[in-house]
Amino acid sequence: MNKRDIPNAICWFRIGLIPFVLLFLIPSELIENLMDYSTAVLVAGIIFAVAMTSDFIDGKLARKYNATTNLGKFLDPLADKALVLSVCIAFTSIDLFSAWVTWSTILILLRELLVTGLRLSAASKGTVVAANWWGKIKTALQGITLFATFGCLYAGELLGKTGEFLAISEILFVITAVYTLISAIPYIKAIAPNLKG
Repeated sequence: MNKRDIPNAICWFRIGLIPFVLLFLIPSELIENLMDYSTAVLVAGIIFAVAMTSDFIDGKLARKYNATTNLGKFLDPLADKALVLSVCIAFTSIDLFSAWVTWSTILILLRELLVTGLRLSAASKGTVVAANWWGKIKTALQGITLFATFGCLYAGELLGKTGEFLAISEILFVITAVYTLISAIPYIKAIAPNLKG
């Protein structure tokens, strides 16, 4: 494999890890027959951590090998969105979480769909809009919130105090949703002029 192809390959690897995160995170008879739920959450959290870490690795390699491509500019943020949104939606499917997580997930989903749609529209007119620092901070904040939620869920299940621990993650979800919405503004300002006419 050419060194310049490695960053995109890591993006595909990150996408490929998503089903495994969900397999262990979402309660199922298959996993329950293999391990208790707290262990399954721990495994899911470890896989998620590997996936999120790969995001930083592919970015560094892309800069090191001067391998930034138009495909990479789209694939990298799409891989991030697929991972984050899949895990957010998975958390909403677990009865332990309150409506705050559901509403936060909906707001995050709507923002991601809006920005992705605008970027695709700009691309159809020949303009590629790469991720900016607002987006990078947003992705980092989402990763921290989700990783913390894995930790809270694991600790809560292990210690029998799920409600107390998940209250922390729910606050983080709300903060993340608010920042995620705000982070869309620079993209809208950057893309809007390219969509006129």
